[in-house]
Amino acid sequence: MWWLAAALLAASSVRAQEEGTMARPGLISPGGLVVFYASEGPLSFQTLTPGELPAGARDAGEVRGRSCQHGLSIPVTASIRPTTVSGAAGNGGYNKTFVGILKVRPDLAGIYDVKVDVQTFSILGFYRRICTEILARGYRLGS
Repeated sequence: MWWLAAALLAASSVRAQEEGTMARPGLISPGGLVVFYASEGPLSFQTLTPGELPAGARDAGEVRGRSCQHGLSIPVTASIRPTTVSGAAGNGGYNKTFVGILKVRPDLAGIYDVKVDVQTFSILGFYRRICTEILARGYRLGS
């Protein structure tokens, strides 16, 4: 039954976005009949500024990370307004992106001065990818 709740949430989210009544969270939006939806995306992120770093923090340079969601939409009728069967999967959220940064740079205690970009790629509406990209400064604690 979780898939039904996800489909209803996605449908109401798409309608609200079309009406301009809610923030765009960066979730990939399925269309038509949703068969599978297991996707996470960014909503908001609280970042430290250089003046808020903990005592003893040292700059560790620039860090980058990226995580993506993927969607597939298959038309089942050929008409002006086709019916589609769709699905979405992937984690394009901040947490997964940050975990990816820490795998590459395990010496980091955290990040600050974060800049986020959400990039969308689509092939004729059949395949969609939404990626969250983070560009930030890393910091280390201690010597």
